[in-house]
Amino acid sequence: MGIAQNKRFIYEYKFVPDSANAQDVKTEMMFLDTNSKGSKYYSYTVFNSDSLMKIDLEKQLAATGSINIRSDMQKGSVRYSVTKTYPDYKVNLHRKLSMDAYNISDDRKISWKISQNKEKIGEWNAQKAEADFAGRHWIAWFSSEIPIQDGPYKFHGLPGLIVKIEDKTGSHKMELKGIKNIQGDLNINVWDAKEIAINNKQFKKVISEYESDPTKGIKQMQMGGATIVLTGKDGSSAKVAKDQEERLKNQIRKDNNRIELDIVN
Repeated sequence: MGIAQNKRFIYEYKFVPDSANAQDVKTEMMFLDTNSKGSKYYSYTVFNSDSLMKIDLEKQLAATGSINIRSDMQKGSVRYSVTKTYPDYKVNLHRKLSMDAYNISDDRKISWKISQNKEKIGEWNAQKAEADFAGRHWIAWFSSEIPIQDGPYKFHGLPGLIVKIEDKTGSHKMELKGIKNIQGDLNINVWDAKEIAINNKQFKKVISEYESDPTKGIKQMQMGGATIVLTGKDGSSAKVAKDQEERLKNQIRKDNNRIELDIVN
């Protein structure tokens, strides 16, 4: 078994969600799980909390016939995952918006400029490379000591694993902190949601529609006579829907420094 097979690369991801508040740096542990067929990059924090939440909700449903999702159940901010297939490195982003799960294919090439600069990153001897991608300028360090042409998020295509990468503004930074051997396949979709397959261009349209009306999916579910009902302490579901809309819009406003700056026109 080569090093590329059944390895978990553990990255620390530090990011600034709101450019108006550079002091608020979030940190999340990210896993890049690889086997001979490809890789999956996802948040350990989110995966772990969603797994626990799923068990909790199943218990509630069995005991009471209903479920109560508390806001403190969902931990972690990075609620997307990225898969790549080997050896062709087809890249797909997996993401939920409102009630829908999307599988977004991305065929943009990353044109790396490799320099002669070398540095030790953690315990790995690494070499510097730079590229422009999705509205940001990225500085990467790759190590040919780990002969796998992959990296965190959508980054790949260097002659060795990317052990550290950050954008020029320092808003997004991923650094390899450890490697583990793992067993089994990479199917870790906790919610077993049926995904809608779209491309990157179509996703831009979907996300801009969602951001202008983030509760549309929820409203439609209520109008469709579904059993999801938002009720407040005073029993008024209209007020709760309004509060929910305000909360989501505020969340979107503060998430203005995302990893792909050009995602919304």
